[in-house]
Amino acid sequence: MNITKPVVDTLTWAASSDKQIDLPNEGLITEIELELYLTASGALASAGSVASLWRAIQSLKIEGGGGKVYFGMSGVQMGIMLHYLNLLDHPGTTWREIVATSQYLNFRLHFGSRPRDIFGRRNPFDLTCAIPAFKETNLKLTWGTTANSALDASVTISSATMRATVHEVLPTPEAIAAWSKKIPVSSSEAYDPGATKSDYSGQRDVPVGNHIRRIVIMCLDATAYSSAGPLLKADQMTEVGVLLNKENRWIFKSREQAIRLQNPKFDGMQVAATPNVDSPFDVQGLYNIDLRRYDNPDYGLDARRMTPGDVKLGMTIGAYGAAETEHIWYDQVQDFQL
Repeated sequence: MNITKPVVDTLTWAASSDKQIDLPNEGLITEIELELYLTASGALASAGSVASLWRAIQSLKIEGGGGKVYFGMSGVQMGIMLHYLNLLDHPGTTWREIVATSQYLNFRLHFGSRPRDIFGRRNPFDLTCAIPAFKETNLKLTWGTTANSALDASVTISSATMRATVHEVLPTPEAIAAWSKKIPVSSSEAYDPGATKSDYSGQRDVPVGNHIRRIVIMCLDATAYSSAGPLLKADQMTEVGVLLNKENRWIFKSREQAIRLQNPKFDGMQVAATPNVDSPFDVQGLYNIDLRRYDNPDYGLDARRMTPGDVKLGMTIGAYGAAETEHIWYDQVQDFQL
């Protein structure tokens, strides 16, 4: 049996803090929708940053007992990256409604690999990967907030409330048989290259021991909050690749432009005077490397028997300024033993 239900508790904004709620623990959680109601100190101008509205989320984490992290997206203004993932996975969805100083935003955490079913319909009860909440006693979602000056150079956050709606499958024998016995275990890191890097020499060890479904990179400059920063930049990382180190084989190499020009339009904000008019922008500084194209079509690169250092993320850094960073999210899938 499938269930959709709101979580009773809400998350109330406070600047630069961690807000936490308990998640239900009766089934397999396949998707969580987050609704963010945000009030700004003034109307956002059309000249505001493209990513302004999504900056209220600094980080998100779903953690169970014993420190088990099912979803980890930490860094700087990771709501921007999460919105980018939503644009990739759920095209055609309206993610925001804005009237003057009131903003309503929607985020979706889909843990499976098939957000659409074979008929093209939304698939919130996707059992290709799920959080085994029925095996947890202390499952929590944590929202790390930004400073209240994160929206743009002149507008601050006055108040905000986040609500969660959980999609879950009750663990009947039939559901357990249908479930893949795969769980999400994503993690993230910030990489400051310190200088320009040539020929993919800016390298990071990709986490191994699981399937690596995809790697997402967000390039941010060092512009201050008070000046509507940090800003997404397209001139930092000029090339990116994934190297199987023991074999000395690059399974993926690409120029920055080749990825960027395939990105969806970023529906960042609307002009305050005409709140129902879209103002899409080309996405820059955000890059998705989907490893499901290169190995398992649901779970990506099989790194279950690999050791640290076996998989490298290589970047060419064409331009660098002090404190400019690449924020990297590793979307992984782990085998689960009942």
